[in-house]
Amino acid sequence: MLIAGPIISYGRLINYQKPRIPAITPVGFGSLSPYDQHPDVLSPSDLIAPNHSSGAFLVLPTAKTMVSILSKHVRAYGLYLLYLAFPVLIAVACWSFLKTDVYRREAYRIISEVNEVQWRAAQIREKTVSAMGWTRLAQETGKSDYLQPLKRDTIFLAANIQALVSQDYAAHILPQDDIDHLNRMLALVNYTIKPQLSEGADYGKILSEFDTIWTYVVPITSSAASLGRTFKRTADLDQQAFRNSFLLASASAMAIAIMIFLILRNRSQARFDSHVRHFALLFSHMTYTRINSLHAYVHDTLNHTSVPDFTRLNKARQRTTDLSIVNDWLARIAYPKYDPDGTPIVSLDTVLMDVCKPDGSIISPTVISGGVARQSLVPQAQFFLMLQELVRNAKDAVADRDLPEICVRANVKTGLFFDKYLVVSVEDNGVGMSPDHLKKATTPFFSSKGESRRNSGLGLTGCARLVETMHGRLFIESKLDKGTTVTISFPIRSLKNFIR
Repeated sequence: MLIAGPIISYGRLINYQKPRIPAITPVGFGSLSPYDQHPDVLSPSDLIAPNHSSGAFLVLPTAKTMVSILSKHVRAYGLYLLYLAFPVLIAVACWSFLKTDVYRREAYRIISEVNEVQWRAAQIREKTVSAMGWTRLAQETGKSDYLQPLKRDTIFLAANIQALVSQDYAAHILPQDDIDHLNRMLALVNYTIKPQLSEGADYGKILSEFDTIWTYVVPITSSAASLGRTFKRTADLDQQAFRNSFLLASASAMAIAIMIFLILRNRSQARFDSHVRHFALLFSHMTYTRINSLHAYVHDTLNHTSVPDFTRLNKARQRTTDLSIVNDWLARIAYPKYDPDGTPIVSLDTVLMDVCKPDGSIISPTVISGGVARQSLVPQAQFFLMLQELVRNAKDAVADRDLPEICVRANVKTGLFFDKYLVVSVEDNGVGMSPDHLKKATTPFFSSKGESRRNSGLGLTGCARLVETMHGRLFIESKLDKGTTVTISFPIRSLKNFIR
C-alpha cells in the first residue's frame, strides 16, 4: 500500500509515493489474517483431513508438521539433554575406570592362584618321578644309599600335596575329581609309603604305590595347565571389557563436550545475530516514527504562502535532535565492543528524570520509586530507549482521556533464591487492549494504534527484544477501557556486567 505525500523541491510542492512499513510487511508475518498463504505458514487445510464415514473432520498432522515439532523440541531441549548426558557419561567412565582397577587386581589374584596351583602340580609331578626313580635304583641295586634321597622326595611330595589341598582356591580351579585324587595321593604317601620306608623298605610294593599315584598325577597336571589358561584368559577378558567400557564412556563424554562447545558457540553467534537484528528492528521503529513526525511537521509548516509556525519548527528541530541521539545510542548498544567511550552508566533516577521531564505533551508521568531503586546503576542508552518508548506508548494511550494518568514505578525486589531484581513499570489509564491484541502486542509490525498514527508496529517488539538481550523479562497487563501496565524486570547481577 502506497500513500501520496507532498515534498518540497526548489520552493514548490510535489507529490510522491511514500511506502509505508505495513505495506512491505512479508505476507503471513505480522498480518491480521492468521492464515495468509506463505510458503512457511501452514493453513488449516494442511492439518485437517475429512472423515468420509462420519462426515466430520479429523486432525491429522502431516510429516512436515511432525518434523517441525520434533526439530523445535530438539532445539529447545537438546542442549539440556546433552548437559544431563555429560555427567552421566563421566560417572560411567569413572565407574568403569574403578571397576577396571578392581578387575585388574582380581585378574592378578587369579593369575597368582593359578600359578601357585600349576607350580604345586609341577612339583608333585617332579617329586613323583624322582621318587619312582630312586625306588627303581634301590630295587635294582639293593643298596641303602638311595633310601635317604627317596625319603626326602617322599616328604617333599607329601608337603606339596598337602599345600595344594589346603588352599581354598584350589577347589575353584581344579575339578572335584582331581581334589579327590589329591586326597587319595596324600593318604597313600602318609599311611602307606612313609611307614614302609621307616619299617623296612619293600621297594616292589612302594613302586606299585607310586604307579598308582602316577595315574592321578597326569590328569591333575593336565587340568591345572588347561584350566589355568582358561582362568587367565577369562580374567584378562573381563579386565579388557571394562577397559573398553571406560574408553567408550570417555570418548562419548568427550564427543558430548565437543558438541556442547559447538552448540554454545553457535548459540552465541546466533544470539549475537539476533542481538543485531533486534536492534536493527528497534532502530527502524525509532527512526520511522520520528521521520514520520518530522515529515508531517515539515509539510504542514513549510508553505510558500504562509510564515512557518515557530512551535512546529521547534518540534521539527527536536525530532532531528532525537534522531541523532537515537542513532548514536542504538549504534553503541548494537556494537558495544567497537565503542571506545562505552555506554554511560548512570543512576536510574537520572534516566527517569530525562524520560519523564515535561515536553509539551498533555501530561507528564508521575514517578514513584524507592531510594534503592533510584540509586541503582543502569546503562543509560538502553534504559532511556526502553522507558522512552513505553512512556510514549502510554501518552498515546491516554491522549483521548479526560483525566489522563501515567505512573512510572521503580522498586528493587527479592526473588525466590534471594536474587535482587530491578523492577520498573509504566502504568496508564488509557484505552487498554483486548485479549486478542494483548497476545499480539510484541509481534513485529503489529500496532493497536491504527494506520492514522503512522506507527511501524516495532516499538514494543524492539523493547521486548532489548530486555531479553539484557537477561530481563517484559510483562504486559491490560484491560480494554481500563488501562495498561508494562513491567520490565532485570536481575541486578546482569546489570553489573554493563558497569566497567
